[in-house]
Amino acid sequence: MRLYTDPRGEAYEQAIDLAIRTSECFVLKEHVGGWAGIMRSGGYNDVVEALRPYLVKTIELQDAGMDEIIQMQRAYRSDAFYTAGTYHMYKCCEESGLVLKRAANRLADWIYPHLPEDLCFLKEGDGDYLFSIVHEKMYGMDVTETEALELMDRVTGLFLELERHQDLEYLLDDAIKHRTDKLYISGHRLTELPERIKELTELRELEVFEQDLYRLPEGLFELSKLERLAIMTADLEGIPASIAKLKSLKELRIYCGSSDRPAPGWKVKPKEEISLNRIPPEIGELQMLKELTIQYSAIHKLPPELEKLKRLRVLNVGSCKIKRKPAFLKRMKQLKHVSVSEGLY
Repeated sequence: MRLYTDPRGEAYEQAIDLAIRTSECFVLKEHVGGWAGIMRSGGYNDVVEALRPYLVKTIELQDAGMDEIIQMQRAYRSDAFYTAGTYHMYKCCEESGLVLKRAANRLADWIYPHLPEDLCFLKEGDGDYLFSIVHEKMYGMDVTETEALELMDRVTGLFLELERHQDLEYLLDDAIKHRTDKLYISGHRLTELPERIKELTELRELEVFEQDLYRLPEGLFELSKLERLAIMTADLEGIPASIAKLKSLKELRIYCGSSDRPAPGWKVKPKEEISLNRIPPEIGELQMLKELTIQYSAIHKLPPELEKLKRLRVLNVGSCKIKRKPAFLKRMKQLKHVSVSEGLY
């Protein structure tokens, strides 16, 4: 069962304690050879040394191909072995668990060069109990729906994907309770997001894929910690001036002409009929913004306030009504990628 996001702080410590009691060993991938040793942080080396007394096995998977990797995955019934490299297996005990808790604050911390990678716990008789693939932001636990409900009731911050989350109210209830920093909303046939979205005070990443979503609520713009916002819908009324309140926002992506449940006969609106036809000048207040992507809209010009965005690196406004790039873009020397085009639709 997948986790929406990795547990952190006290929830991370409780998850480690639970995994230590439930599992036989845990696996960490080590970067060795070449520049790997030079690039490691001091904390990386300290953890490797602290865990040495609990080392039970080392597995080397060569770069020759996937056959050896697949064989290892099948042998241990585990996704811990997903690429070539050196894997260390450590005994689960109170002392080794203490090392894991002292070394990190969350599962996402287990990433090179700061620490060995992708902490994964294997049950006795093999099979993953708690796993992480940090580069892919994938985390999960081998628990039933009933066990997940009990764990979520007991451990605040352990936010698992449940069947009941097909009901948006349950999803938001649990997301708020567990103070999630990441949320994906899709398949709820929404025309607008509920105002209670503002109660997700720790949210840093929000992705919404709802083809009927038309209006963004004011509550959305009260998420002061939000760093990444992605909206995919068939049509969007507009970007409110309140966007200026998202002072922490680093990435804003909007895709109109999108469908999460295309039915026979469903067609994308001509872009001339898309309601989103302007970028508000308040966009210039987002001083942390690094990427602005808007695809398939009736936007016909870029606001000069974009020039105020000194951290902006990616500007991608495609399939729109803009006929030529404004001159001020040439003065934005920090831009690494610029794409402004009418497109083919």
